[in-house]
Amino acid sequence: FHCGISQAFCGATTTIVPGACSHTMIDSLFIVSGAGNHVVDRHFRGHTPRIVCEPFMEKLRASDNAEGIPAVICGNRRHVLVHILREKIVFLAVVTQEEPPLAILELLDRVHQVLTRYLGEVSEDTLRQNFSTVYLLLDEMIDSGLPFTTELNSLESIIAPPSAISKVVQAVSGSSSQVLSDVPPNVKGQGGTTFGALTSALGASTHTQIGGASAEVWWRRQNVVYASNEIYVDIVESIDGIFNSQGHMVSGGINGDILVNSKLSGIPEVLMTLRNPGVLQNASFHPCVRLHRFERDKALSFIPPDGEFTLASYWIPDLALNMPFNFNVTVNYHAEHGKLQISVNPKLSVTMQHKQMLIDKFCVNVRLPEDIASATLSCQSGTVRFDSDTKVVVWNIGKLAGQENKCEGTLVYATNSKDGSHRIPAEEKSAAQLAFVIKGWAISGIRSDSCEVSSTTYTPYKASRYTTTSGKMDYRIA
Repeated sequence: FHCGISQAFCGATTTIVPGACSHTMIDSLFIVSGAGNHVVDRHFRGHTPRIVCEPFMEKLRASDNAEGIPAVICGNRRHVLVHILREKIVFLAVVTQEEPPLAILELLDRVHQVLTRYLGEVSEDTLRQNFSTVYLLLDEMIDSGLPFTTELNSLESIIAPPSAISKVVQAVSGSSSQVLSDVPPNVKGQGGTTFGALTSALGASTHTQIGGASAEVWWRRQNVVYASNEIYVDIVESIDGIFNSQGHMVSGGINGDILVNSKLSGIPEVLMTLRNPGVLQNASFHPCVRLHRFERDKALSFIPPDGEFTLASYWIPDLALNMPFNFNVTVNYHAEHGKLQISVNPKLSVTMQHKQMLIDKFCVNVRLPEDIASATLSCQSGTVRFDSDTKVVVWNIGKLAGQENKCEGTLVYATNSKDGSHRIPAEEKSAAQLAFVIKGWAISGIRSDSCEVSSTTYTPYKASRYTTTSGKMDYRIA
């Protein structure tokens, strides 16, 4: 999946003739707010009524946690509903043919990434305020229900991102078209109107060439010029897994992304060598990467797109992770009350080896049974509270310092309404969720050894960063 589908959607540019084939991936796309309001409807193979989405909408209205709704739902005998949730916005695809669900999920995620690049924040308000841009992007990205153009540089050369200047021009002219043209503007042909002078002065209709730098480098826009040339590499890894009461991972692994922000003039050649490149065994690459060079030398050789992009994504199914901290939590239920104890401290064997490491924004959530009415809690560092509605203990530590951090408290049982006896939880298992950000360290050990830029007349500034974050980490409580 990683090597095939992800790379295909990073650079889907195949020309599809509508009506030339009956095959389609999705029939319709609905963008719905977390409150259940339809924001955007786009149909690719005939009109799909909103009533088809009702099985999903019923689950959305009835659920307190939208993340718990299954990604694939059978709407009826003909329609299947596939969705992703991003920033309280639901991207819902209606499918009527047999398709790989992961391919549809990848396409929906690509739509969200593109909208984020254009709108900054994907919310109900920004989608409504920029509805014309959203519909233009969907028309370019999906043709007849199949991926068409999903590369950001290619889209930006066709559709101008919304800006304050474009909004002023639209307000004066009454036009909402943001499709760029490869024909130079003719101000004289506009009859000397105020709009012609305004667009010329603001640069809203400046000449833009559509297409890539060449047929072989279609992912990079033409005539890129920067006064200051820079390239930044961010390696971000996320830990997802289930851990037992001893802290050993039972199931899970590492998700990683090599993110690049390229601000280089011309058509540069970049060669990146990595320390521990073996972690990229199960990876997907951006189409700009020369795969034969990577297979031969284990080096990433590419002509980068302009701006931000994901150079590679990888997955490491590693069950022997050396976490940089020790974490322990116990819950005991006695006759009169319960007892909660949590302790966490950094591992000196890891932190002393990587002195630039900073464990920050550390937070522990412990979900307790419904029979717990309240809790009296105290902690050595940070803040702790008990949410009586969700039955969750939330301990915000912040920066994880060198000493051991402890939190403990007494749990008060709920009482039976009939006889007033305590409702003691019987053999109920609890779980703890962790959230944190580790700066200056990648848990897989991957690092950028060098980043060489050639085929240029300048010397760019180069920098790299490493970050490890928590994904979905559940610790079972004994």
